[in-house]
Amino acid sequence: MNLYRKKNSTPVWLSFENRNGNRNAGGMENNGAKAHPFEHFAADEEKILCDIDGTGYVRRIWFTIQDRSEKALKNIHIRMYWDKSDKPAVDSPIGDFFCMGHGQMFPFENELFSSPEGRSFVCNIVMPFRSHAKIVLVNMLGQDISHLFFDVEITLEDVATDDMYFHAVYTVNSRLPLGEDPVILSEVTGAGCFVGTHVSVEINQQYKGSWWGEGEVKIYHDGDNEFPSLVGTGTEDYIGTAWGQGVFINRYQGCTILSDDKASFYRFHIPDPIYFRERCRVTIQDIGGADRNIVEGYLNSDIPCIPITSNHAGELSFLYKTEYDYSIIPENSWVNFYRQDDFYIVAYYYLVYP
Repeated sequence: MNLYRKKNSTPVWLSFENRNGNRNAGGMENNGAKAHPFEHFAADEEKILCDIDGTGYVRRIWFTIQDRSEKALKNIHIRMYWDKSDKPAVDSPIGDFFCMGHGQMFPFENELFSSPEGRSFVCNIVMPFRSHAKIVLVNMLGQDISHLFFDVEITLEDVATDDMYFHAVYTVNSRLPLGEDPVILSEVTGAGCFVGTHVSVEINQQYKGSWWGEGEVKIYHDGDNEFPSLVGTGTEDYIGTAWGQGVFINRYQGCTILSDDKASFYRFHIPDPIYFRERCRVTIQDIGGADRNIVEGYLNSDIPCIPITSNHAGELSFLYKTEYDYSIIPENSWVNFYRQDDFYIVAYYYLVYP
């Protein structure tokens, strides 16, 4: 933002100290002293963080809760509604939405989300609204939470005609049929912009001795049908690294969790925006890779896999949907294969409608 430029904009801060953001109303309950920074968050309660009329932008969301366990991060949802829509534009577990996969908190900061010391949830995505904005937390944990603190920062101002509404959708892809691509974003219609994704993977332990991240991200937009126009070259390649994957946190891409049985990573298409005019769908392949003999062991043990390519000294052979004799694949070949893992995915995007 050009902070040095004069602008007709009114800042509004929402918290328990000023629920409606009214002028001259902050901290009134205890005569100006600190009074009401938190509230009890009951089981099954829908706690309203923002419910405001007007035109403007949500610019920052911060909150923290007393229970920050794995179960809490998976069973408390954040929902957002724009312009009195009955359907939430955002609906996701808080852990996944805020780039904290597998219900694990840790200190981090990227371009859109942060948790400075691993105890809070911060989002800096700009979210326009034209008549009304509503943001809620829903406690599906099955137990009360003693403390919930929050701040939502808004600017009330004119919204540009071509500014779009923010959306985010959470999708679970659990051990799909071999060859079926996990969904990042189910097809949406209308004009919009795919902002990016946060992906968590529970790595199937049947595939010991293999690398899970050979799958390519595929983005189908506008005139694409069976095959996409936009396709990557591998999972680690999509988030900017190569030849395997470690833990790193960058502005637009990163891998926050990596172990033998789980991984979490993100990519934001901010320097390389992906606009679409009519429709968009995004998937990621569930493909692994291993030495030829390891994959042969899977086949002989009836572990679900379908070989698709082999690479021997840089020479590629295509195996998928072809007749081939596995026994003639040279020793020391690298074989890519379809496999079955569990994917927990949030897609972030803008659309022209709320």
